[in-house]
Amino acid sequence: MSPIVAFLIALSLFALFIWYFGTDSNFRQRIIGTILALGLAGFCAYSLFPPEEKINRGMDLAGGVRFTLQLNKRAEAKDPISKKDQEEALNVLKKRLAGSVSNVDVVPEGKDRLVVDIPHRDGDANQNIDEDKIKQIRAQLQKSAILELYLTHEQNNPVTIGKIERGEDVVPFSKIAEYAQPEEESGEEPRKLLLKEEILIKGEDVTDANAFNENGRWKINITFKGEGKDNLSKVSMKYAGDNVTQMAILLDGEIISAAVFNGHIPGGNCQISGDFTQQEATTLAVSMRNPLGVKPEILYEESFPPTLANEAINQGIRAGIWGLGLTAFFMAIFYRFAGLIALIGLSMNIILLFGILAIFQADFTLAGIAGVILTIGIAIDANVLIYERLREEMAAGKTVGTAIQTAYEKAFSAIFDAQITTLITALVLLWLAEGAIQGFAVTLTIGIIVSLFSALLVTRVCFNWLSAARKLNKPLKFTPVLSNKKINFLGLTKFSRFISVALIVVTILTIGIKKEESLGIEFVGGDQLRFNASESADKESISKAITETLNETKTPQIQKLTPIGGDSTIYSVRVEPGSGEKVKQAITIAGLAEGQIQSQQIGSVIAGEMAKRSLYALIAGLGVIFIYVTFRFEFSFAIGAIAALIHDLFIVIGITVLCGKELNLILVGAFLTIAGYSINDTIVVFDRIRENLRSQRGDVKDIMNTAINATLSRTILTSLTTLITVVSLLLFGGPALNDFSFAIIIGVIVGTYSSIFVASPIVYWWAKKKKVNLRREILDADQDDISSAAPTN
Repeated sequence: MSPIVAFLIALSLFALFIWYFGTDSNFRQRIIGTILALGLAGFCAYSLFPPEEKINRGMDLAGGVRFTLQLNKRAEAKDPISKKDQEEALNVLKKRLAGSVSNVDVVPEGKDRLVVDIPHRDGDANQNIDEDKIKQIRAQLQKSAILELYLTHEQNNPVTIGKIERGEDVVPFSKIAEYAQPEEESGEEPRKLLLKEEILIKGEDVTDANAFNENGRWKINITFKGEGKDNLSKVSMKYAGDNVTQMAILLDGEIISAAVFNGHIPGGNCQISGDFTQQEATTLAVSMRNPLGVKPEILYEESFPPTLANEAINQGIRAGIWGLGLTAFFMAIFYRFAGLIALIGLSMNIILLFGILAIFQADFTLAGIAGVILTIGIAIDANVLIYERLREEMAAGKTVGTAIQTAYEKAFSAIFDAQITTLITALVLLWLAEGAIQGFAVTLTIGIIVSLFSALLVTRVCFNWLSAARKLNKPLKFTPVLSNKKINFLGLTKFSRFISVALIVVTILTIGIKKEESLGIEFVGGDQLRFNASESADKESISKAITETLNETKTPQIQKLTPIGGDSTIYSVRVEPGSGEKVKQAITIAGLAEGQIQSQQIGSVIAGEMAKRSLYALIAGLGVIFIYVTFRFEFSFAIGAIAALIHDLFIVIGITVLCGKELNLILVGAFLTIAGYSINDTIVVFDRIRENLRSQRGDVKDIMNTAINATLSRTILTSLTTLITVVSLLLFGGPALNDFSFAIIIGVIVGTYSSIFVASPIVYWWAKKKKVNLRREILDADQDDISSAAPTN
């Protein structure tokens, strides 16, 4: 579809949307609403299919490797990294990697960083991101590839070098250089040469570099130009046959080769020989052809094996099917025919969500799967609020058509406020968070918006058609839930206060005892591996392989993750920073892993930044919610809502840590989602309390109890719909989303408890303490709204 056609269709649909809400005719609303819903669904479905081509899978669902590079100036440089340096490094790295992989994405981050994404692609040899390919890419990224050629000094010998290093001798116009060491020789004393201080040939004079094999040995042929070519000709003629003076070739300050001159070199060609593998020789040649003016440093590295990525997709689909199936069963049991209407809206919701992802080419990530499944619960929550209102209106004796219209009108406020607060948290995550959590924020943001559309427009249009066709002459049948209850919730304040205080004390003690042990590597740095275990693998064998490799007595952190319905056992191993590659090799050699090992290596700098951004996201999310709630509700109710929200977050974080979960980025997303959900439940109760205070006389405590009892069924049912989907994610979504779904489940339970036993009692206590007349506060606020909305002459 051409961009112009897509734009015209989108513009037409937007015009229909405005027309729908602008017309007073029920007939026109039905027609416009139907065209709008079908048109939008058709547009999204066309943009979506075939989904395997139209949906951009994120790195964690496609497989591949991701690096974050810090660009550092070389020692002799005085100026800081500039935008030009960053752009030059970006272009050079793209050229370097072009010979190794078919598809690479290098993007700038901040002022002095680059993010390199290399996705896996089946059937493409260059894009098969296995361990060898990752090692090759890592080497290409880390090298500045600044080539420098020096002559050895006349006093070059081990004795003189030792005296210089001990400060016993000084040799003017000289420098000591070390040989580059292979990994297997790390820890041994490197060989050294004493070189003349003057650079003989600079890397900028290199015109070409190629790897070749001669008699079974890999070598590199370098061609120089200009001054480099002339200098090479002069010194080779001068020192030809001299078995003492050598030409040392340094790459990034380390000697990679040194040899005497066997004869005159007139053409500017020089060969480097050494114990190179084919991969090493090729990588060096490519890097020499594309040198960098900066020194790259890998701050963050994460690999996503294709096998684990495919498994994550299958687990996500399984969790989604179970979530949809159980939700459909729930709606059919409790709301019967009306439940089927809600499922039509839910189906529309899913089509729109994935269609919009495809239209905007947004990456669909593993965390995005969690966003989709959570969206199912959010979408059904809106229908539950409408249907519970509908149940009350029909019980009041209204006709079905009138009851439906009134239910949608009365439920709108609670639905809108609830969705807006969740949307606020999603937008904060989108703004401040990074990495996988952004995929969750994107999906959740789209899901909330389309949920409002499907719940308030699609299902209402369906009901309007049925009502117009006189198919709803009889009252709709709903399964009764906690009807006519008269529980003195405010009279249970002492009991609920004891529970809350006890949980808060446990939280403080748990966090105080565990401290940094409760933080994942994303916040403190380190290396973490995840792999499918072989039949011979268990915790003891993995621990033995790691401790023997690292020569440590400290027991590594090993966690067994067994997904329900999965075909394999997955182990997660956390080790000290910088030891991940050695541990990965040890696990592979010991035959403890099946397939490629997923790895995550996070430097302390990146970890500190992630921790700060996560803290800022939490503070910003809570701050914006507080501002919205204060603006939307009277101050007494805002105090109750915010107190309940902080209460919920504090307890959820404590229980999460107490149960052995590590606080990480995905849990920050869960906590902010919980903040939105906590406010949602509280808003539903507060809306009814405010409504009753406007229309009823009597003791405020009794009116508040009546309102809580009236909303009890919808509070529990909305919690159940969310729990159904999140429990499906916990059981079938795989280990990567286990911590997220666990935290959400705890959050839903605690949020439901606080909306009944914490938020309203705090409002009542605050009003009594400050001697606030809640009824008068609400009526005054209503009068202010009327005055501000009235036209001025």
